[in-house]
Order: sequence, then C-alpha cells, then structure tokens
Amino acid sequence: MKTLPAALLLLSAPAFAAGFELGGNAARGAETYKTMCSSCHGATGKGDGAASAALNPKPANFQDAARAASVTDEYIYKMIKNGGAANGKSAMMVAWSPALDDGKIRDVSAYVRSLAPRAAPTAPAADTTGKGTEKATPAKAKKK
Repeated sequence: MKTLPAALLLLSAPAFAAGFELGGNAARGAETYKTMCSSCHGATGKGDGAASAALNPKPANFQDAARAASVTDEYIYKMIKNGGAANGKSAMMVAWSPALDDGKIRDVSAYVRSLAPRAAPTAPAADTTGKGTEKATPAKAKKK
C-alpha cells in the first residue's frame, strides 16, 4: 500500500521534455496576454511595451523568428509559469503561477508561440549555370 501513493505522484506529475504537449488556446491566451504581459512585451509581442523602457535586460521579442525557432513550447511555458530567475534568466520576468492557473498559463504560452512569424517554405535554389532552363521534352519513341 505504501507504493501506491508514490505511483500516483509519478502519474500525476506534469509531463515535461520528451512528452511535453503545450495544448492551450491562443485565442483565450490573447486576452490574458493583453492584461498581464503587454505592459512589458508590447501589444504585438515585440518587447516594446510601456514598461520596457525601464527594464534591463529588455523583454523578449516574440516576433523574432530566430529566437522563436530556438525555444521550445516547454521553455515558453516554464518561463511564464516559473519566471525568469527559475530558468536562469532575468528576475524581472515575473513568475505567473501564483496569479494564473495552469490552463491560463498554457493559453498564454500558445498565444506567445503564435506571435512568431511562420517560416516560409524554402524555394529551390535558382539555376545560375544557364543549364536546365529549357523545357523538358519527352523522348520520341523509335519506330520499328
């Protein structure tokens, strides 16, 4: 019987790393973001909110495609939930877990993720050799 509570703890712990799924609803997260995040991160997530002028380091720019590609959904979730200091970043980034339940944190995280521009599909490289610019024609069948 003593092993049952330990097993339940393991089963109820949030799944991180390999099995982390953000979930969340970006549309719902937008409203919470406006209230809780935009004063620092700005209305469009560029890190240019009214309070950002007084902050050092500056708030993250969520529209920076390179930055967005370098962070995971789990990282975004943990930054919002636990704050910067708990994640080796600036203590100026507040931990929102005392004010927001897990669902709202996931919603805001999904919204933050949605602010990054989507990468355009890579086009094939242009042919600069001059070869391959003719239209391909099917080979004619030989008559017997």
